[in-house]
Amino acid sequence: MKHRFYVVLVALGLFAMTAVPALAQYTQIKGSIKGTDGKPIPDVKVDFKNSATGQQIHLKSDKKGEFFSIGVSPGTYNVEFTDKSGQKIWSLTNLPVTLQQEVNLVDVDLQKEKAAAAASGKEPVMTEEQKKQVEAVNKENANIKNLNALLQQGRALEATDPNQAIPIYKQATDADPTRPLLWAVLGNATLNAARKDTDPASKKQKYSDSADELKKAIDLATASTDPKAKASLGGYYNNYAEALGHSGKADDAAAAYAKAAELDPPNAAMYYRNAGITYENGGKIDEAVAAYDKSIAADPNAADSYFRKGITLLGKATTKGDKMEAPPGTEEAFDKYLELAPDGPNAETAKQMLATIGAKVQTSYGKGKKK
Repeated sequence: MKHRFYVVLVALGLFAMTAVPALAQYTQIKGSIKGTDGKPIPDVKVDFKNSATGQQIHLKSDKKGEFFSIGVSPGTYNVEFTDKSGQKIWSLTNLPVTLQQEVNLVDVDLQKEKAAAAASGKEPVMTEEQKKQVEAVNKENANIKNLNALLQQGRALEATDPNQAIPIYKQATDADPTRPLLWAVLGNATLNAARKDTDPASKKQKYSDSADELKKAIDLATASTDPKAKASLGGYYNNYAEALGHSGKADDAAAAYAKAAELDPPNAAMYYRNAGITYENGGKIDEAVAAYDKSIAADPNAADSYFRKGITLLGKATTKGDKMEAPPGTEEAFDKYLELAPDGPNAETAKQMLATIGAKVQTSYGKGKKK
């Protein structure tokens, strides 16, 4: 059973010592260590160091939490207790070991020490290692507070102009480049700025920068052991794919969307639909249709994917005389969209497309309606 121990630095008063004769004389040390639960702690390293001579004695507690040594030179010792996990659980300074005592007792009961500290209202004195740990925690908390302030400031600016938020988010990534969330927030802001940019050269650069920033977020989240970072990977890949798509890298974008679908199955239909739109914008009709089919397979009720598939298939339509002949599946795609979303935003367009290819347009669509 693993215990959590309270470390208390106890200063014991110095006792007057008789002069040590020319011939060395020795005494004994016997002690025990109990945890905050009152039970003996086995396998504790007990290290004595003579503060005057530097002489060291290394002991270890047995199953009863006891330790013992003979042939100990009199003197003043500093003692450290370290559990088997390597954590220092107790320290003594200026512990006198004298010849007046046939056996010098060193009994430590952390439960009693904890109760005594609580009764006196005094906090236990920390070891140097614990002080360093507290300093590290305080420094981390201050860092997090600063980062949260930057994120809050950036989000307030991004609501009106993402370009103003980008420098703020860059301050955050400069302050702590190890956090995937910061790179994702920066990458998303750059992506939003690119969407609104009207200058072609600037727009292209921002999409490229966004891809780099989001890739950094992906790499850090992939290497992280934080479940929250892992859970965000689907969204990171989705935005990364959009940035790649607008950078003319349709195949890379499709691969990123596929990875998003793999990592976040509940939203797979959306990711594959986005892949289809990327291919569609790049004029890759067959690839786009295949992506829409994957979206539909992931969610048979993904109405928009049926509509996009129908629109894309029209790109392969041919004419015979004065009649348009659409590829197989076009009519079915529009019909399915109208069945799922009879009042959807693309319902009228779907009906017009059906009329254009000479297909019969139903007078009513919806659940329970059959052709």
